[in-house]
Amino acid sequence: MAKKTRLTEARLAEILKRRLSLKDPECHFERVGGRIIGDIVSASFKGKRDHERQQLIWDALDAELGAESASRVGMLLAYTPDEWDVGSDRKPAASRAKKAG
Repeated sequence: MAKKTRLTEARLAEILKRRLSLKDPECHFERVGGRIIGDIVSASFKGKRDHERQQLIWDALDAELGAESASRVGMLLAYTPDEWDVGSDRKPAASRAKKAG
């Protein structure tokens, strides 16, 4: 059986950028417990609803990491640059009280 490669924040950003062909992405990730959580900001998300963004992200992670994606990656929120700049509350995802919906 192949050894599991540690998933780093940089590798996660590379996977998402490559698999989703993201335009000028900004990734704001942190490790909480054994998972990586955070925010992805890219103009590529413009015109997509929240559930569509989530589906794109998880399809990309499942294609790259397989069944392990859910145990290695936690909550990832996707924003356009305009959405990201709306408020000054640019705290990591773990610090926000935003509910998924």
